Amino acid sequence: MRPTFVKVCGLRSPEDAEKLEGLDVSAAGLIFVPGRRRQVTPEQGASIVAHLPRGVLKTGVFVNPTREELLSVLDQVPLDLIQLHGEESPQFCGWLKEKVKAHVVKVFHMGTRPPASPEDYAPCIDAVLLDSSSGQKRGGTGKVFPWEWIPREKEYWRRRRLPVWVAGGLSPDNVGSLLNGYAPDGVDVSGGVETEGRKDRKKISQFVERVRQYDRQD
Repeated sequence: MRPTFVKVCGLRSPEDAEKLEGLDVSAAGLIFVPGRRRQVTPEQGASIVAHLPRGVLKTGVFVNPTREELLSVLDQVPLDLIQLHGEESPQFCGWLKEKVKAHVVKVFHMGTRPPASPEDYAPCIDAVLLDSSSGQKRGGTGKVFPWEWIPREKEYWRRRRLPVWVAGGLSPDNVGSLLNGYAPDGVDVSGGVETEGRKDRKKISQFVERVRQYDRQD
């Protein structure tokens, strides 16, 4: 069995990137969404990724970007993954894979209608992220969605050979229960490893260790 994919999202400074040194983290996320508390500019993003430990995948988080906006970020920040939280179409995802040669993570917000048929997305994306939703806010809610919905989603997407990751209100205190109960392929955490709005290395370490404890069970 592959190790669980672990992404720490919402890095805002080079110091945040350095806090991942020596930890078994798969990816780090930078939020390029105007108006979000953890938003960074492309200039800031370039500085942050320069301080990431080697091997940590660089992820850009977007909500309904135009092609021009996305290419403008990519001109300055060498991203490995592009995570789409909005109503981006399968055609947009396909353009990313074909023209930009990017790995695409499409977010599906539990309890809301997807912007297009999930079947149409399957050929155009590389991973699925299940996240919570609160009103018009997409992601970053700090809330857990009903995990009993996960098995249905896993079955659907695994038939299409796509990994299923989970976000939404995760923390060192509950990630073990999620993994033991529902075994997603990956987990994505942000606010749950912060103290007073800042990334906390101790909490990140605890989160990662609880994931790896689960991985070592098999």
